[in-house]
Formats: sequence, structure tokens, C-alpha cells
Amino acid sequence: MRKTADVVVVGGGIAGTSTAYHLTKLGVKNVVLVEQQYTPFGGSGRCAAMYRQQFATESNLWLAKLSSEEYYRLEEETGCEDIELSKCGYLLPAYNKENEEQLKSNVAIQKEFGFDSYYLDPKGCKEVSPYLNTDEIIGGSYNTGEGCLNPMKVALAYKAAAMRNGAEFNNYTPVTGFDVQGGKIKGVKTPNGDIATDCVINAAGEWGKFIGRMAGVSIPLEPEKHQIVVTEPVEYIKAPMIYSLYKYFTYIIQVKHGGFLMGWSDADVKAGIIDFEPEWKFLENLAKRIVPQVPALGNLNVIRHWAGQYGNLPDHGILVGGVPEVEGFYMALGATKATMFGPALGTLAAEAALGEKPSVPEDIFQTYLIDRFAKGELIFDKALL
Repeated sequence: MRKTADVVVVGGGIAGTSTAYHLTKLGVKNVVLVEQQYTPFGGSGRCAAMYRQQFATESNLWLAKLSSEEYYRLEEETGCEDIELSKCGYLLPAYNKENEEQLKSNVAIQKEFGFDSYYLDPKGCKEVSPYLNTDEIIGGSYNTGEGCLNPMKVALAYKAAAMRNGAEFNNYTPVTGFDVQGGKIKGVKTPNGDIATDCVINAAGEWGKFIGRMAGVSIPLEPEKHQIVVTEPVEYIKAPMIYSLYKYFTYIIQVKHGGFLMGWSDADVKAGIIDFEPEWKFLENLAKRIVPQVPALGNLNVIRHWAGQYGNLPDHGILVGGVPEVEGFYMALGATKATMFGPALGTLAAEAALGEKPSVPEDIFQTYLIDRFAKGELIFDKALL
């Protein structure tokens, strides 16, 4: 392991590997990434593997624009053979007039960003999503440019490209502390040796709060347990993810091998601790929410059930940029969206650490900084759970 680095990236998920790659694209020669387990171990390796464009704020729409555009070209840019990207889209059902008005407003701003979004009546919803029960919906928003990918392959694509550009990756190398002198980062401590550096980027996802604490940095991020199941495979029908934002708080997507991937944002989810143990009660609660939307799924067997973690922030936004407590300590934390916003996170975090002009308008970039919490300038997106 190298003893010195221009930049040390902490975390080997999509946020971290993307950040390492974008640092090398900007000309940084000596980038070192440290990961406590393997690539990608945490949230990226356990997520629903979706990226999307249906948001309601300019802050998130800029992130979606940067990220989806890079995902479209990532195979060619990194030399990866296949990240399994599928533009299957999302369908967000409306259950009442209030939902409908919000979704139509969202579609209007999405179109301003050049996204291929539409508001559909129940018949249109049924046409794009044949297995959806449309009896209780009055319409829905649909987008053709978003979809799913393989997060493992994405992280490994970024890793391989960054390594070709000179970066060093160290798996099974957890951070145990930082050398902070006079309010400045001077090094990173690990069981495999220390790395002298004056720049650290915290891309540790659900561990981001704890990594910050080691450097004397307070980050208002809490890990949150979320669970996912996948069913036995059936004949594949390319159809959008059904994202029940307003009633069931679930997502349902058929992946390419034919199985249905499903999850639920449980209001009683455990927060504040890292817990990867799946729970049987989740299956019962999920079934009660899934079957009314797609009755045919009631006849399928669940073949795998697992738990992952979000690293959630009070406004469900992202964190990039520096911190007031320690000079040289930066963040690339995607909160609940590190996979779907991975390309943007890596781009903006690398630019911030190097003092480069951000790839988004300056007023938008300000909404991603940590000082928004002290100022009370949180931005809530009505297209998020």
C-alpha cells in the first residue's frame, strides 16, 4: 500500500469508485482508495440497482441529468463490456387529484431538463405496465430514459478505469482514524499502514457519519435498514418499475432474468445502526402491499431476501464538498441515492476537492453543501419517499 497520496478516498461503493475515477480524469496521479471489505460491499452492493430522472427539484434533476448521461456512455468510456443498463423506466401511480397535480407538475419541470417524461391516464399506464392493477389509480407519470443497471459491474467498471489511470485500491483496509493537525488533514490510519495526505474524501455511505466522527467532523447522516426480495423467474416482459410514492411506498421491477425485485420503505425501519439481517415479518408486510398492485405476484415464490442500508440525511439529499471543522476533509455521500447519483457524486466531489468549477450551476451546488443544515436551508423533493 502506498505511504503517501494526493487524495485518499474512503469507501469502495459506487460513490467512492466514481470519485476515484473522476479524480484521475481531472489529472490527479496519486489517488488511493481504502475499503473495509470488497468492491462494492455496502449499500451499492445491496441496492435495487435503479437510476431515475423523475424528480421535483432542480437540485435532484441536475444530479439525474449528470448521472444518466454518464451511465449511457459508461461502457464505452471505461471499457467495461456490460453494466446491464436497461431503460425500462419508472411509473409513479396517482391515486387522487392531489397526486395527479403533483405528478403533472413534476413532468413539466422534467421536460425542461430534456427528460422523456409523460403523464398517462389509467389506460396508458396499463399499456406500458401490463401486469399493473389499474382499478385504484387515476393515472401516473412515466419516463423512458431511466431504468436499472448492475451496481456491482458499475463499481467495478469505475475501479478498473481508475486503476488504469494510476489509482490504487486497497480492499480489506478499514479506516481506524485520521491524523489531524491544526485543523488540517495530514493522514489516514489503517491496520495495513498509515497514508500521508492532505486531502480525504469520505464516500463511506451508511458509515459516513462514523468516518466523519473519527476526524472530529459532525455529519447529520443516519444509517437506515432497508430490505429487498426477489422472486422466482417468469417470462420477461420489459416494463417500468412501479414506484408507489403516495400509497404503498413500494417499488416493483422485473429484472432481466425474469424475477421480480421488490422493496418497501418501512416507516418503522431501524435507524442509527448498521444491521444487515433480513427479517421474516418484512415479507408479510411487503406482500400485503405488493399483491393489490400486481395480483399475479401472489402466486410467485420468493427465492432471496436480504437487507441493505441507506445513509440518510434529514432532507434525503446528498453531501459533497468540504466541512467547517477540518480543512482537507471532503464528502461524497449520496444519502439514499448513491447508486442512481453515483456519476454526479464522483464528478462534483472530485471538482470540490480540487477547487474546480462545479459541473452544475453555482446556486445548485450550494444546495449540496453541509452548511445548509446549520442555515436551515433544506430542500425537500416531493418525488421522494
